[in-house]
Amino acid sequence: MKLRIATLDLFIGYEAIAAMTAVLLLDRENRVIFCFLAAILHELGHALMMLLCGVHVKEIKLRLFDVLIKADEPPSFKADVLITLGGVAVNFLFALLLYPVCVKVALPHLALGTFNLLPVMSLDGGHLLAIFMDKRFSPRTTAVTLRVTTLVFLLPLMTAGLYVLLNSGYNYSLLIIAIYLIVLLFLKNR
Repeated sequence: MKLRIATLDLFIGYEAIAAMTAVLLLDRENRVIFCFLAAILHELGHALMMLLCGVHVKEIKLRLFDVLIKADEPPSFKADVLITLGGVAVNFLFALLLYPVCVKVALPHLALGTFNLLPVMSLDGGHLLAIFMDKRFSPRTTAVTLRVTTLVFLLPLMTAGLYVLLNSGYNYSLLIIAIYLIVLLFLKNR
């Protein structure tokens, strides 16, 4: 589904709508809604920082497992760093503000912000690593380093996810996220 808002193109994948609807309908304890809100605010943090840095947002794509925000032109080094940190900063700010009011609402912000700082491809931390490495190293060296770093962080994360699943009997979310990020790593290598 494509929407045009002024000069912004907004694409929403039908699979994303179906998945969000299914999860919200099946979420008996209303925990997932807080995670969705944290993710939406995270992405709005990136978009807000783009506006503050004078970078025009051209399109936003909401897909099954990620959101892509594209600009008309590539941002400067400084703007790219600030834009990348914008989402995490919003999550940490909301975690700090909401913690005294309701821990249940604050924790998804803290978890999402912290998780996104991991130096893993497809996460903000991986993008930051690439930004800084691109200044000093060749694109090939940056790409190889990012792939290796991603594996070094995701294999223990996947192991932890398996441990959580086996001990809880039902909590498979960390395992699914780690597997998804590993699959993305191999898909980007093609």
